[in-house]
Amino acid sequence: MKDDEKQLDFILSAGHVQECNLSLPYRTQLSSDKWNLFLRPGFEDNNLSGYLRDFEDVRAAIAVNVFDKGGHEFEMMLKKWVIGRDSFFVLNRGWFNFCSQHYLGEDDVIAIRTFRHKISRKLSFVVTYKKMK
Repeated sequence: MKDDEKQLDFILSAGHVQECNLSLPYRTQLSSDKWNLFLRPGFEDNNLSGYLRDFEDVRAAIAVNVFDKGGHEFEMMLKKWVIGRDSFFVLNRGWFNFCSQHYLGEDDVIAIRTFRHKISRKLSFVVTYKKMK
């Protein structure tokens, strides 16, 4: 996604990002499930390491803010699901609304970057995307 950096201009210039400290992008292709965004292995190491605080228990779910490329804010929940030996993170309670407002569907590709909101200090994400259809 060559346009990722261009799509981030508003978020950076609006002053949402604490000290301009963004994680590397985590890219994934969307499934048909618009209610949950499943973040596969590798997300935790690359996108949460250094951003989660000790008191934030993602197994119990934590409230996060997700921003689109225009700086619009969506409240969601981030939770770590453990099924057997496997574990993965899920963004929900607002993901459906995000997909609907941006006409995102199966096979579209997104990139997620993690940051701490400059004012609220809340764990936040910015999502950029590329429509594949």
